[in-house]
Amino acid sequence: MDLPEPSNDLAQLRAEVEKLRLDLNRVESLTRQLEGARDQLRRSTEGIERRDVIIREARKQIATLSRRLDDAQRQAFEAKTALHDARGTRWYALRDAVQWARRRPWRWLLVPWKVLRTRAQAAPPEPEAPTPEWAPPAPVPARPRASRSPASLRVAAIVGSALRAQLGPECTLVTFGPEGWQAALEDAHPHLLLVESDSFANDGSWQGQLEKDGDAGELERLVAWCRSREIPAAFWNTADPLEFERWLPVEALFEAVFTVDADAVARYAARGALGMANIEALPACVQPRIFNARSAGRVARACFVLTDGHAADRRLWSETAAVLAAVKDTTDLYALPGVAVPDATADGARELAEPLSMLFRRYAVALSTPARGDAAGKIPQRVLEMLASGIAVAAPASPDVSLHLAPVVRTFAGADDAAAAINGLLDDDGARRHFAANGELFALRAHTPMDRLAAIASALGMAVDALAERRVAALVLADQPDDAALALRALAAQTHPADEIMLGTKARPADLEAAAGGARVRVVKQDGDARPQRIRELARLASTPWVFLPAATADTDSLEQLILRAPFADAEILARATTDEAAPAVVRRAFVAERGWPDDAETLRRWSHEGVRLYAVP
Repeated sequence: MDLPEPSNDLAQLRAEVEKLRLDLNRVESLTRQLEGARDQLRRSTEGIERRDVIIREARKQIATLSRRLDDAQRQAFEAKTALHDARGTRWYALRDAVQWARRRPWRWLLVPWKVLRTRAQAAPPEPEAPTPEWAPPAPVPARPRASRSPASLRVAAIVGSALRAQLGPECTLVTFGPEGWQAALEDAHPHLLLVESDSFANDGSWQGQLEKDGDAGELERLVAWCRSREIPAAFWNTADPLEFERWLPVEALFEAVFTVDADAVARYAARGALGMANIEALPACVQPRIFNARSAGRVARACFVLTDGHAADRRLWSETAAVLAAVKDTTDLYALPGVAVPDATADGARELAEPLSMLFRRYAVALSTPARGDAAGKIPQRVLEMLASGIAVAAPASPDVSLHLAPVVRTFAGADDAAAAINGLLDDDGARRHFAANGELFALRAHTPMDRLAAIASALGMAVDALAERRVAALVLADQPDDAALALRALAAQTHPADEIMLGTKARPADLEAAAGGARVRVVKQDGDARPQRIRELARLASTPWVFLPAATADTDSLEQLILRAPFADAEILARATTDEAAPAVVRRAFVAERGWPDDAETLRRWSHEGVRLYAVP
């Protein structure tokens, strides 16, 4: 039987083509900016090199003049000492007395007295110590800095392609091979070294070092080099609990070991080779720039993607096959390229010919079943990808799902209950939207690459704020105490609190102090009636990368829905999709500080035509 294809493929392809065109334009613009930055960097480097040459020549001249000055001072001291010794002899006294008496004849009578008189003269002073070689002044310790953003980290990485795609956009990721790594790291000055349990890390260049029973000599030298320069090194085992023993010799090289399986922490700590290492559980993450809920429409069916892990374990596959047989009427079966489909399900399976993220954006429901490598202490990576894609997920009530994902996944007890669970999600729009929305928020709140970078850096002793790129200031205009109290109560009811609140008023700030009580609220006295200008003034005073423009009809989760997506949306403005003229929005602070904020929707449409990127959140 031919399975129905989605009817909205054309609309989705058009949307994807338009998105690619915009991305291409942005790439061209960024390329021009990069070339300009490179030219400026080259000129700056040449200027620095010229100044370095001048400074070296000046230091040589200073050293030469210092030596000459020391020699002249020493010669002057020797001459003064010789003159002092000569003046103390009788012959010098007689010569001095004769010259003195020749001017007046009567002085000859006093010559014996003048010759025999003792003459006390002070010895010449010792010369000063030689001039020391010039050296730059000692650096003055800087003031302690606040926690840095994950985006400011420079990470030297030996990681697989999947983890590189996740971490690359959120930091400066430096990858290298076993040859020439020292020059690459000396040029990059990384903050930390991160190695993943992937034999094909960095396009397979480290395969000989990371494969089982391989020679890890170059990796040992890399870790030793980093340790000698106080660059902390961490190992992240993303394959646990599989091949637990296989990675122990490599993990023993590192001062911090992370595992995606929380139950494996105790097993690591019991190993003598890892007894002194910092061992922590670090779940998998998902990149919202790749897996997100941007969909042109979803077909009212479920999908299941078959991987190697599903068919590797016979017991697990028998359970999965029973579930697939029960839901075959509502579920489309796909297999990753290269995965052998068992005979029992081969007839209805298709090879996946599109990115997994696009598949999850086309369907309303995703089916997940246990696979090899799942564990009770581990959050499955594939389920996180489904949740971040805004698709409702149905899965058996396995230990990992029940412990970590039960609130955001529709669980079922077995094959008999699977069909009812999927049909219930497909038929009940409210339930499906509930699971999809909560699942997406679950992934965005604490399972992004920013969260994982901050956790790794913090465990290595660096102060990194995982929320640095999601800090937001609420901008509020209120000229009466009652208006201020209402606005602040509405902000306090938000599920995600604003990091600071900028309250602009034309009244006396003292009149609003009672309503604006709290350390996060800053009252700003303003003049004038132009709302865009007043919003612009408040944005310039804010200290966060984003600002929140509330609306009277905003839901209590509006701020959270917007700010969690803001760092990954690649847009200047994020607003709730609503039919109201005034919708709550999160906007880049620098954008509002430059343009202000309009009172009408027509200006937003004009900005969109001018190339300002807007992102609508349901």
